[in-house]
Amino acid sequence: MSTESPSNGATELPREAPPAKPKFSWLQPHPVFVVILVGSEEKPFGIQKDFLCDRSDFYRKHFADKSVDNALEHVVRLPDTSTEVFGLAQNYLYTGVLIADESNVPSYESLVGLWNLGHKLGVDGLCEKTLDAMKECRRLTERIPATPLLIQVWRDTPEGSSIRLLLLSWAAEYMRSSDARAEFAKSLPQEVLSELVVAMSSFEASPAPHAPADLPSIAPPATLPKKNVHYLDEASDEEILNSIKKNRRSSGAPGAVSSLLDPAAAGRRAARTALPKPQKRRTSAAFVDARNFTTAQKLEFCADLLNRMLSGPGFWTRLVGPFKDPVEPVEDGVPDYLDKVKRPMDLSTIKAKMDRREYTNEDEFVRDVRQIFDNCFTYWKKGDPMWAAGEKLQRTFEEKFSHMNKWIAKMGGDEPE
Repeated sequence: MSTESPSNGATELPREAPPAKPKFSWLQPHPVFVVILVGSEEKPFGIQKDFLCDRSDFYRKHFADKSVDNALEHVVRLPDTSTEVFGLAQNYLYTGVLIADESNVPSYESLVGLWNLGHKLGVDGLCEKTLDAMKECRRLTERIPATPLLIQVWRDTPEGSSIRLLLLSWAAEYMRSSDARAEFAKSLPQEVLSELVVAMSSFEASPAPHAPADLPSIAPPATLPKKNVHYLDEASDEEILNSIKKNRRSSGAPGAVSSLLDPAAAGRRAARTALPKPQKRRTSAAFVDARNFTTAQKLEFCADLLNRMLSGPGFWTRLVGPFKDPVEPVEDGVPDYLDKVKRPMDLSTIKAKMDRREYTNEDEFVRDVRQIFDNCFTYWKKGDPMWAAGEKLQRTFEEKFSHMNKWIAKMGGDEPE
């Protein structure tokens, strides 16, 4: 008889109590096998049915729901589980051991998959053993999981789960101890930061766990994104935490914050206010604003303003941070970005166009800069940190651009067109 089991994921186990466990003994015959087809290639693993039901709440209930027949072989499928992960689970089922050889420690990716599988199948002790293996992996590698994997855990595991609590404690410890904590905060989406601030508050209320002296760096590996569209300024720890707390208050409890990586969250972005119109600003040099200068002079001003935006001083660096380079949807954790933004634009692209002399007048330059703001307000919703960052950069840019004629006159441009 062929049966199907649900694919691996964050689905909770059935709420009803599992069937009573039959007394299992290897002294008894167990002739019925279950063939588990693992992964998209359906690699076969064979386990005695009685043994599998003894160790797994999920399969005990699964086979209790099936009509009794005389088949000596049953087939189930785990299409979303890798053979490496199921091999680790099988080894644990038969030996109770996950890491038998310290020279061959599973990767964090495999261990996260193993925790999910243990949680889904209800295998006694597997989740706890997996967390022990993750701690050993950290000790041996001197690293915590990379940011994309942290985000995946938040997306795929239940709120309050043991694996989340472990990674929260690691992230909170790292945020308190690392010189790169601001960059680390930038790489995490809002729902992770919302829970992290709670963990950090509890850290402040109790002594920090002792970190071994041989762990000078527990930063995520070099797979951290080169930039991120979630957080912006190289702010102080206090500024970061204040920002997190502010957004948490406006968003509700941590578990209620929508995932920025979940395509379903796109619905919440539907109701947006229109892109704010640039404000006309007055200047005391009104007589200068009334002049008309050459297109070349205006483009020279635009190039100078763009160079200042990209190269400093410091306040510009903080403002343009998330808008400097093209958005990489997967790398930056916004996989649906190009579905919503039809004309991507960034300051580095504008600089390249300026260097190639593609702008024939200042209006074309300004149109591209304002496209950045338009994209920001299209993808994000009011109240998101990125929306606020876009407004801040927009205000500063419009204010600086409004001084174009004054700047040209100051540089000695006395000749009108």
